[in-house]
Amino acid sequence: MKIFKRAFSAILRFFARIAVSFNGIFNKDDASSNPAGRGTGNEARPRKRLVDGVDADRFTRLCVILVIGAVSVLGAVLVAASVRSGSHEIPVEDGEESDSRPSGSFTLSIGGNVMPTQEMLDCAYVDGKYNFRNGMSELSEVLAGDLTVVGLCGQVNVYGENKQVGGFDAGKNYPSALAATLSELGVNYIFGANQHALANGYDGMCATISNLHVKSVGVIGMTDSEPDKLNTRIARVNGINVGLAGFNCIEGADYSKLTDDQKAHIANVTKDELADRASTDIIQLRGSGAEFIVVCVNWGGLGSFTETDFIKESAKKIAQSGADVIVGYGPCVTLGAEVIAYKSGDTDRECFVFYSLGSIYGNNLYPGQSKIMGLKGNLTDAQKKALETEKKLIQRSKTEMARSMTVNLNIARGSDGSVSVEQASYNPIYMIRNSAHGNENSHLKYISVPCAKYVAAEERPAIFADDKEWEGCKAAFKAICAIADRSGGRLVLRDLTETGGEEPDVSDGKI
Repeated sequence: MKIFKRAFSAILRFFARIAVSFNGIFNKDDASSNPAGRGTGNEARPRKRLVDGVDADRFTRLCVILVIGAVSVLGAVLVAASVRSGSHEIPVEDGEESDSRPSGSFTLSIGGNVMPTQEMLDCAYVDGKYNFRNGMSELSEVLAGDLTVVGLCGQVNVYGENKQVGGFDAGKNYPSALAATLSELGVNYIFGANQHALANGYDGMCATISNLHVKSVGVIGMTDSEPDKLNTRIARVNGINVGLAGFNCIEGADYSKLTDDQKAHIANVTKDELADRASTDIIQLRGSGAEFIVVCVNWGGLGSFTETDFIKESAKKIAQSGADVIVGYGPCVTLGAEVIAYKSGDTDRECFVFYSLGSIYGNNLYPGQSKIMGLKGNLTDAQKKALETEKKLIQRSKTEMARSMTVNLNIARGSDGSVSVEQASYNPIYMIRNSAHGNENSHLKYISVPCAKYVAAEERPAIFADDKEWEGCKAAFKAICAIADRSGGRLVLRDLTETGGEEPDVSDGKI
């Protein structure tokens, strides 16, 4: 942005100089140009030509100025464009306004993972193109924050022209329309540092970042440039500097294939390194002017139905390092939430922790052990027990992975200048797997809906194809509310009748 401002100022000075030069050339105080004096207005006047009265020396200088100026302006534009296109990361605010920051407030919206399966992609393919609007449009009501973050498991259009597209269970290369829909929903950043970020290799990760950038969506936890600034993303929202960092603790096989230089472009850490790395990045963010810090962590895998000791202990350490919000990803089911109180010097602080928000757009199932699930014939007692356990887990995952939660945090600057969460609300989300919704995508099967809109209806809303789906929505609402209650009353159910205010002032929050 500063580069463009300087280029614009140079252009203005350039044209100002031209104006002065023209004044000197065509308005000379030379009596020979009018030997009769001012005249009476009745005398015949000779026809003037363009070159009449032009000072040759000044005209030559003007031509030189025009040529040099044109080359300079063109060079400035090209330099600015190359700088802009060379990095697909959100520029870092350097805190220049630290002495006179305006007061402000904003709403932070956070959602779980986006990870559509192949069947979901097939259902979204209509008239020769992909359309995810119907499947995700209702999320706009619960992701309508001034700054919005969701997770992404997989890559986007890595081969161009939507070639070799595949769902989460078939390649993890989603069509470009998914990025477009996320942008339309108001998503500012995706957290992409997970074991699926390299599903189609390092080049695929870089292509994904570029494709998201084109749709005005930034990335947390990975970069295609400037690895030294991997986790120093800062968005300035309504006068408040928000620091963003992300880490992946689940190392996939693709990561080990990267070169050392490539590994520096994704925030992959071991479980033992997580707390220290997070602390280092939080210190860097604070030093760069961040007043409120959000840390995203991929610390679980499919089938993790509870918070492990590692997750809870890591959250406590990261909170005490200065994080204001911690968001967990990975399990694809909704885990607990709590508020961790800690001391920062003499100041009492709080950190809101969401161990997992589930999957807001996906249809994933617990990965049953194929060898066990394929057992047939006479089984031993141990095999029968293992088989029954796997079946129960698969059924549990089918139920719980259709449920997720989004959160909205109202954040404001206090009278003492500090920034903190004033109010936290949540929204239970249900993934309908058999939708009756028919607009645009006439055969659409999957759609994510805010439960609160439908659970109190006197009769089954038309969006549900049958009573089973409606009952599933009601059950999801009840289950997510029970999870939110574990926060000690700090999370309140959001009123979806609320209306938005003025357009937020987001600097660097969107590219």
